Amino acid sequence: GFSGAHFDVCGYPVSLERDEHRVLRFFFFPSRVVVSFPPIQAETMVRIDSGNVVGDNFWLWRADHTVSGSVRDSANPCDHGLQVFGDNVTFYGLAVEHTLQDLVQWNGNNGQVFFYQSELPYDVTQSNFGDKGFVGYRVADNVTSHRGLGVAVYHFFRDNPVTVASGISCPTALESSFVSPLTVFLNGQGTITHVLNDKGPTSTGPQGGTPQYVCP
Repeated sequence: GFSGAHFDVCGYPVSLERDEHRVLRFFFFPSRVVVSFPPIQAETMVRIDSGNVVGDNFWLWRADHTVSGSVRDSANPCDHGLQVFGDNVTFYGLAVEHTLQDLVQWNGNNGQVFFYQSELPYDVTQSNFGDKGFVGYRVADNVTSHRGLGVAVYHFFRDNPVTVASGISCPTALESSFVSPLTVFLNGQGTITHVLNDKGPTSTGPQGGTPQYVCP
């Protein structure tokens, strides 16, 4: 029988004992430094292990600034905004910003995302981000069913020149399950070579704000 939804929020386990569908609404998780406190960190802001979960309007943010100024050199570290391991998980409105590895990692089947906005971290280097193949949105190789509608990865590599091979990574068989995926160069020194795997045009400067799409 049904035993509830189980997930972690910044390392703290959370359980929901409810009916067939579990709905999580309006979550904002900042991972940031406040001037009067020591730096904080979390490996993953939100991890979902159960299936049949609906997320509505999540903003998962590793801060790019504090009251004392810009965040630099991977301070207040956080690896991932969202990790999904359950099947049949759906998000309506998801934003993840500035985490230091894959921003989203999706490992469950039958996942769906309707609108995803992300921004890659400002303060990484080619060696600790670009060369390691991190992306804004990753669907694991074992996943056989997934849909992403309006999945967007923005970039502003403020501190160092960084080239990322792709904004979105998924199994080749699932490429057609993404509708209007895009990347956007905002500012800075960086490049995303492709939008989805090896598909789509390069996103780079000097002019910011022009989206690069993969279209059918």
